[in-house]
Amino acid sequence: MATFRWPSGWDPLAGLRIIQRELERLSGRGLMGEGRGIGGGVYPPVNVLNGPDDIVVECEVAGVKREDIDLSITGETLIIRGVKKPPADEESVRYQRCERGSGDFSRTIVLPDKVDAEKISACLSAGILTVRLPKSEAASPRHIEVK
Repeated sequence: MATFRWPSGWDPLAGLRIIQRELERLSGRGLMGEGRGIGGGVYPPVNVLNGPDDIVVECEVAGVKREDIDLSITGETLIIRGVKKPPADEESVRYQRCERGSGDFSRTIVLPDKVDAEKISACLSAGILTVRLPKSEAASPRHIEVK
C-alpha cells in the first residue's frame, strides 16, 4: 500500500480549524481565563494596581450602563458582574460585520492584600469602571522593635 505525503507546510485541516474557532467565538464557547463573557477572550479586561495604601481595579466596560453592573467582595476576592445589552434595533438590522458583542459577563479578581470592605468605592466614567479598595490596617507592614 502506498503512502501519500502532504506537501511540506500544507495542512489539509487548516480550513476546518478556522471554521471551528469562528463557531466557538460566535457561540461564546471555548473561553479561557478567569473571566467569562463577550467575544473570544477574557472580558472585561482589567488592570490591578497595588499601591501602598490601596488597590485600584480599572475595568474596561464601554457601552455598559451603571445600573447593569454588580460588584461584590468576599474575603480577598472581588467579583464584577454585568450585562452589555444589544442595541435596541438589533432585530431589524442585518450585520455586515459584528465585532462588538453583547451579553452577560463576570470577572473574578483575587486581591493581593486584605481590604477594608466598608471603605470601597466605585466610579464609572468614560467606559472605565474604577474600583478603589483601601487596604485594611492588618495588611499594612509594621515595624517591630526587638527588645
